[in-house]
Formats: sequence, structure tokens, C-alpha cells
Amino acid sequence: MKNTRALMEGAILISIFAIISLLIVYLPLIGAILFFALPLPIILYTIRHGLKLGLWMSLVSLPVVFIVSSFTGLAGAFMAACAGIAMGYFFKKKQPGYAVAGGAIAYVLCIVAYFVISILIFNMNVIDETMSQLRQSLSMTESMAKQMGYGDQVGEQLKLMENQLGTVQYLFPTAIVMAGVVFSFLSYLIARPLLRRFSPDLPNIKPFRELKFPQSVVILYFIVMILGFLPLEKGHMLYSVSLNGSFILSLLICIQGLAFIFFYCHEMKMSKAVPVIAIVLGLLFPVIMSVYLLLGIIDIGFNIRNKVTRN
Repeated sequence: MKNTRALMEGAILISIFAIISLLIVYLPLIGAILFFALPLPIILYTIRHGLKLGLWMSLVSLPVVFIVSSFTGLAGAFMAACAGIAMGYFFKKKQPGYAVAGGAIAYVLCIVAYFVISILIFNMNVIDETMSQLRQSLSMTESMAKQMGYGDQVGEQLKLMENQLGTVQYLFPTAIVMAGVVFSFLSYLIARPLLRRFSPDLPNIKPFRELKFPQSVVILYFIVMILGFLPLEKGHMLYSVSLNGSFILSLLICIQGLAFIFFYCHEMKMSKAVPVIAIVLGLLFPVIMSVYLLLGIIDIGFNIRNKVTRN
């Protein structure tokens, strides 16, 4: 009886999974939202029947998706299946924070795998193609500016932008990591209302004010900063490690600084608008982010929250 119920649920959820994949392919505007809901059938099945059956359902669902939506839908379905298995496994263990982290790792690994496949099989480097298109756009803009008589004024700005593109090219690993985190969090937000119906005892993610990264984040940050002072050439592996590491770690520490502001405002019973204003100011004035960076370093390294609580 139990196996029959599992098979019936699996068939229903595979059908839903295939229908969502079909809508993503043929309704691009709606599909952009439905893509983040695509892991939901896999998450539900993994929660109800465990990791092993969740893996089997994912393997069975991929050929079905290929039949109804060809290779176009299969790529997104594979990514969603991997994220759904990872998130469902941790949701079943009542660990929503690890579920979001596991989903982010799954998304990142899939994106990296797609890059590798595009290079090895299709002989197409997505990064190089993107950068070449951006440079072509800059050259077209420069030629149009010269025809209109603004070549001298626009030329210096375009040269500066071209130099910045050379640096941005090495930040693609950071972009992939950030995309994985955003994808996973959006999938969690979409899945959460339905998961609460099937698992009422599923805990929520801890409030943002309770976020606390380990001290190793600060240690790694200072190591990466030291690497940044070395005369590293562009294209060198350490240059890419230094650039991406400093960006990601700086972002994490700034987030920690904002989390402390939320914590302090909560302890002092301040208005909820105060930390929101802090976020807006940080986005409008990047200089303020250096204050959040310093605050995050102090919060991680010296645990000043205990002093705030005691006071």
C-alpha cells in the first residue's frame, strides 16, 4: 500500500514537473517566475519519501521533460532537479537554512557544468562570447559618437569602461555564486507556503538579525587582502582568486554588518524602518558600505553582541 501511494504521488508530481517545464519553454515571461517553482515537486517528494526515492523520481522525470520540451526544457529541469533533491533532503531534516545553502551549491555546480559542457562539446565559451558582444557594443557606441561629433567626450569614458570590462571578465565566478544563492532563496520563498501545508512543523529560517558568520571569514578576508597587494598579473590564477575572494568575502562581511544593525535596532526596540534605511543608504552611497564592512569585521571578530545584550 505504501509503495503504491509513493508511485501514485511520484507519477502526479512528475506530470506537474513536466507541465511546469513546458510552460517555462513556451511562455518565457511567466516561465521566468515558474523556473524558481520548478524544484517544488522534487522537494515535496523527497520530503515525503526520502532521498533515495527523490533521486529515482528525478531520474524518471528527466526523460519525460525531454519528450515534452526537448533539450531546451531539459537543461532547466536538470538544474531544478538537483536543487530540489538538495533542498528536500535538508527540509526533511528540519534544517531550512542548510536547505537554502544546499540548493545554492546545487545551482552553482549545475551552472559550472553547463559552462564546461558548452566548451567541451559545443566549442563555445559563454564568457568570451558575452565579453566580445559587450566590446562590440562599446565600439559601435564609439563610432556613433564620432559621427555625431562627441568622439572626444565619449571616447575617454568608453576607454574606462573597456578597462573595467577586462576586470569584470574575471568576476564571472562571483556572478555564478551570487546567481546560485539568489536562485535558491527565490525557490525557498516560492516553496515555503506549500511546504508549511505538508509539514506544519517545518521551522522557519532564523531572522536576519541572528545571522553570524564564523571567524574564519574574517581570517580569509585578510589573507585575500594581502594577496591583493602582491604584483599579480591579469590572467594569473592568484589574481582571479584574489579578485573574486575579496569581492565575495567583502559582501559577506557587509551583510554581517547589516545583520548587526538589525540586531542592535531590535535590542534597542527601534523602529523597523531604521535598518531598512541603512540598507537603502548602502545601496545609494557605496562609501557607506565600508562602514558596514568595518562593523561586520568587529561583529565577527569581537562578538560585540553579548555586550549589547548585557547593556
